[in-house]
Amino acid sequence: MNKMLLLFAALFLCLLSQAQELGYKVVELHQAPGQFVNELPEADEETTQEEVCRNAQMSLAQRCLISLGAYGGYITVKFDEPVKNLRGSDFLVLGNGFYAASDPVYGNETIGGSIEPGIVSVGVGDSPESAQWYELAGSEYFSSEMHDFSITYYKPSDESLSDNYIRWQCTWTDKDGTPRDSSGWHPKNSFHQQSYWPLYENKDELTFTGGRLPNNAIDQSGNGTYWVQYRYSADSYGYADACSAKDSLGSSFDIDWAVDKQGFPVYLDHIDFVRISTGIFQYCGWLGETSTEVIGFANLHLIPGYDANPYVITPRPNPNKPSSVSLPQQAATKTQDRWFTLTGQCVDKLQRGKIYIHNGKKVVF
Repeated sequence: MNKMLLLFAALFLCLLSQAQELGYKVVELHQAPGQFVNELPEADEETTQEEVCRNAQMSLAQRCLISLGAYGGYITVKFDEPVKNLRGSDFLVLGNGFYAASDPVYGNETIGGSIEPGIVSVGVGDSPESAQWYELAGSEYFSSEMHDFSITYYKPSDESLSDNYIRWQCTWTDKDGTPRDSSGWHPKNSFHQQSYWPLYENKDELTFTGGRLPNNAIDQSGNGTYWVQYRYSADSYGYADACSAKDSLGSSFDIDWAVDKQGFPVYLDHIDFVRISTGIFQYCGWLGETSTEVIGFANLHLIPGYDANPYVITPRPNPNKPSSVSLPQQAATKTQDRWFTLTGQCVDKLQRGKIYIHNGKKVVF
């Protein structure tokens, strides 16, 4: 058994044995409309945000799925203790992705099946509202990911089965700077007949904004009966629920991938929160919407022996090619997070190749 499978097995057994002590708490759940909404986890009009988060926590403790719905739906967890930014990947997000036995493109070596990528963001702070948030730049961030997508869903007035069930409108900007917009309908299928609208939100409109990943589904049958959702490449990284559920390497994330809103890297010595958002906006016939699912989270540095031989994923080049890396503003307000030059000057940017004093130690950045 290789290292990846050994770690996955050890992690899974660890999580099962500590089902009620997950090491994190669900602090936000805001699903977009979807065929598993109000069921994974259970919720209705009387459910409060606190209660739906508690229901999600209980589901994760029992190794049950949380569905985030269509594009934009998200879950936020806060770790019991900060996840340190050490060498290699720092935390795991477990999904339920799987590969088909074979397909017309890759045959038995397929990387297609049920792959529903979610964008991963990390937060530093005391609460989701006050934390500073940064996206982890995955493999598609600097190439095909869109960064200013916005969509509004409108609550349906009729719960009957229909192709014109939940209306939506969206806007974005093409790479050449051209503003674009579109509108359409979220269908309701015969397999799931409960309301797809997150009833616990008690809102008539839901708006989500952020990055959008390229669509990954192909109707291999040509008549809508066999949809395959592909991984972007065999070595893609940085997205939740975007590889086989048994692939702990592909399910691991490095805090070093954090970038600001302009795509410049930001140095974080730890994180407090992780947020997963459905990153694709697509419908796959009878399969319904692409929806990221999560089944668990883990701080890799708490797994015995991991730091001695961590996962190391080499990221795609950052075209911004910065000579310095910004520090989050919060770092300058807490003495233990401050960085100093050798002459004692506090800095808000780290220059590559320089030596600094951080937490009483010399660090070469």
